Amino acid sequence: MNTIQSTSGTVSFRLKQTKLSKETSIIFEYSYGRGNRLKYSTGFKTIPKNWDSKNQKIRSVSTINNRETINNRLKEIELKFIKATSKLTEEDKQSKETLKAIYDKILGKNIEAQETKISFIKYANDFTKTHDDNQINAASMKLSPTTIRSYKQTIKQIEDFNEEKNFKLDFDKIDMTFYYAFVSFLENREFSLNTVGKHIKNIIALLNRATEDDINSNLKYKHRDFKRVSEKSTSIYLTAEEIDELYKLDLSFNKDWERARDIFLIGYYTGQRVSDYNGLNKKNIKIFEGKKVFEIHQKKTKKTVYIPIHPKIIQIMDLRYKGGLPKKMPDQHINEYIKKIGRKAKIKEGVTTKITIGGVVKEKTTPKYSLIGTHSARRSFCTNAYLSKMPVIDIMALSGHTTEKEFYNYIKVTPQERAVKIADSAFFN
Repeated sequence: MNTIQSTSGTVSFRLKQTKLSKETSIIFEYSYGRGNRLKYSTGFKTIPKNWDSKNQKIRSVSTINNRETINNRLKEIELKFIKATSKLTEEDKQSKETLKAIYDKILGKNIEAQETKISFIKYANDFTKTHDDNQINAASMKLSPTTIRSYKQTIKQIEDFNEEKNFKLDFDKIDMTFYYAFVSFLENREFSLNTVGKHIKNIIALLNRATEDDINSNLKYKHRDFKRVSEKSTSIYLTAEEIDELYKLDLSFNKDWERARDIFLIGYYTGQRVSDYNGLNKKNIKIFEGKKVFEIHQKKTKKTVYIPIHPKIIQIMDLRYKGGLPKKMPDQHINEYIKKIGRKAKIKEGVTTKITIGGVVKEKTTPKYSLIGTHSARRSFCTNAYLSKMPVIDIMALSGHTTEKEFYNYIKVTPQERAVKIADSAFFN
């Protein structure tokens, strides 16, 4: 690694973590004396693949709009720090407090103001506001609006908790006592277990950020029991017969319903996530050895998959879209319409659901159609393809699952159905 040499020490920049796929802090490091080292956050973050460790700067990546600004700022920090330390006495050159004060001044921090530490709630609010205002970090990556909205919901619950319990919450009070008190508070508000878990997850994420930014030094939140709680939500799949009922349904009286149904069926017959199947067009169609296939660049896996176009998709294209494909529709509209379509198709078998609300497990029976959503298309494909004896490795190649364990957790097969499938294997015949 290239370093900046000075008469009093060595300046370098590195990443806090190098083996992550997500963003991590860029750290300023100053080595001086025998074994003495000063390490502080620069306030910038990037993802490891965008970091040039040899030259200690952000790589020349076209998608990083503020790369030059960040690299220039790092260079400025180096030069100012070296210049300031070169003027120190030999005694001060070995003083961590003096060196830290110089670094703080270069970063524009008000040392007197720092003595009154920023509170957790203020930090959380400032963090969400910064990202909500579209201010870009070192990797030129923003948190999604959904994540910001979720953080704001958590902060609101923390503020309510703090006021109701007079907890006087701050970084140093976030421990297992706080954890149990806050979980109990949320349960008393009759939140589901998964919602409670979401708020805990957000708190941990905000604490990780604050720790990386040198705002928080209390690591009690890393206790193994300070963890997100969750339970499996009820997921259903549609049988091949139910899919056929959807396909045969005459929806010409409502073009929105018809398009939503057709997009859902394309999802089923391709086995893709909604982000990949909603919006396919003629550009996705390729021909190999006379066979029509979809070429799909999966958004989550970043892989390109090739999927044979099912005859029923061809029929949908020819019957209603002049050989093309239905235009993209907002996911929430598909979710709304497909439930109504499922009801019209009489997919109303009762499904027993369990959910923990306010710490109490509640059970109810709900009609199957009310649980159908955009995700049901892919789950139905995986399950029905498995039951049809398609090799699991081939199903995974289409669906994007990376491990068999993940795949088997995803599909919805009863022990009886699995036994029948196994009974048809060569071993039992």
